[in-house]
Amino acid sequence: MKIAKEFRWEMGHRLPNHDGACRNVHGHSYRMQVEVEGDVNPETGMVIDFGDISAKVKPFLAELDHAFLCQESDTEVRELLERMDLKRVMIPVPSTVENICMLFIEKLRPAFACEPEVRAFTVRIWETATSEAEIREVLR
Repeated sequence: MKIAKEFRWEMGHRLPNHDGACRNVHGHSYRMQVEVEGDVNPETGMVIDFGDISAKVKPFLAELDHAFLCQESDTEVRELLERMDLKRVMIPVPSTVENICMLFIEKLRPAFACEPEVRAFTVRIWETATSEAEIREVLR
């Protein structure tokens, strides 16, 4: 069985080593779907409660929402964000939608691994209305 929960947040970023428009400081209205695969527990009738999915995802979303996701090596922007004391999340990799998916997998892996009915989960993130990335993590 597969179930899914959707989330949204606003976040700024830039890709300093990119030759295109994304080299500039900009932001997106991100949309994410977290899909959970597993067996339906006969006692609860659920794979996992939707509220439990939200409880696992929302702390990381609170860190990212209205923040600037900044690559640690982007010293120009990092220094500006620090000097202005703006909300920021520093990461060691470029802030592409692919890497954002992997960040969520890393954050959510321990939370879903302790759920006995959950066998796998997928993180699918839309950076724009027409551009998305997806990654699936098999737990057991």
